[in-house]
Amino acid sequence: MNKLSNFLIGPELLWIIFYIIVLLVIRMTNSPIKSMDSFWVNTAFIIPLVLIPLTFMIYFIPGHIHKWMLLRIWIVGIIGGHYVLNRSLQAHSEQGPGVGTAYIMGIGLVFIMLVAGTIFALIKFR
Repeated sequence: MNKLSNFLIGPELLWIIFYIIVLLVIRMTNSPIKSMDSFWVNTAFIIPLVLIPLTFMIYFIPGHIHKWMLLRIWIVGIIGGHYVLNRSLQAHSEQGPGVGTAYIMGIGLVFIMLVAGTIFALIKFR
């Protein structure tokens, strides 16, 4: 792989795809609707517990440069996690304290999963 492809195929591209998927689900379900509220609250758990480990799977792409990958994953994990969680929880039909709590829980889980992924990456790839 050349250097340009290392920057194009990275965690930033994954989080842009995740954001687009959330936007498509919102558009396809015509949210905010009451029947989708439990799904949108559950995204506060789905996003950190599924998408952060998927982001760390970039380490397993052969020929990928690992030099700045951990810093890139942390930056895009925090920023992308915020945007994806925020947009998915905005689709909730009733904006109340439960949605704010779900956001705080989601961001907390993002940090926990980033720390766990960092420990795994440092042990496995150093």
